[in-house]
Amino acid sequence: MKFNNYDVCVITDEKQRLYLLGFHSTAGHVILTKEKTVFVVDRRYYYAANEKLCKSGIEVVCGSDYTYLKELVYQKEYERIGIDFAVTTVREFNRLKMDFSGCELVDIGEELQLLASVKSEEEIKNIAVACEIAEKSFLQILPLLKEGITESEVAAHLEFAFKQNGASDKSFDTIVGFGANSAVPHHETGSTKLVKNTVVLMDFGCVYNGYCSDMTRTFFFGGNPDEEFVKAYKAVYDAHFAALVNMKEGMSGAQIDGFARDLLTQRGYGEYFTHSLGHGIGVHIHE
Repeated sequence: MKFNNYDVCVITDEKQRLYLLGFHSTAGHVILTKEKTVFVVDRRYYYAANEKLCKSGIEVVCGSDYTYLKELVYQKEYERIGIDFAVTTVREFNRLKMDFSGCELVDIGEELQLLASVKSEEEIKNIAVACEIAEKSFLQILPLLKEGITESEVAAHLEFAFKQNGASDKSFDTIVGFGANSAVPHHETGSTKLVKNTVVLMDFGCVYNGYCSDMTRTFFFGGNPDEEFVKAYKAVYDAHFAALVNMKEGMSGAQIDGFARDLLTQRGYGEYFTHSLGHGIGVHIHE
């Protein structure tokens, strides 16, 4: 953190705590100063956190409120406290204003976003492993697709395979769409049963060491796809590789999106490309 216009900052968001500490908990807050990093958490997590984080030089304090922060602010005579306005609720904001009435609350959201946008080698490795687990699990459950199986059952098999292969969780609700449902980008997986000569769409991801993966696969089940399906599938396939082959360091996301969008427009599918080419991933599924 830069500490340009604040003296201390407090991180309350669960995913941001995970990003900063490498330790997952559903409670607690992180206090950052120029001199140290402190994790304040209740007894449910205190012992596990202390054992893991003390090796990294992070101080772990047992607590469930802002007592430690109040003492620190008083001792150091801090005047400005940094918080992320984007994830702080109005209730929490008002509580902080009341508890630290003599201090100014400064937004550090943009700085945190910028930090997370550039991944370390370790982060990239975690994301890569999450991708490998997702793909391995997908290939593993394909033989289970038989006539009569429901979308929800396929999703359940896939999510079970994630954990069998080393993931801690799914990174978002698995989407499985049969037939007409496959045309809905964020279809709500349901009880539709699989029949022959059907398009199948699966959108899924898992979490490894706190980091997410995300992939979408479309295929045809139980027969030969018609010419229209093959034509559309090839257009999307070619658009994907147009972006992949042409992207270079220093390009903006919009430029890379343009490679895919232009090709789809040339093939007559431009009006159907209603979303963006992609998105960043990290501890959040969208970064």
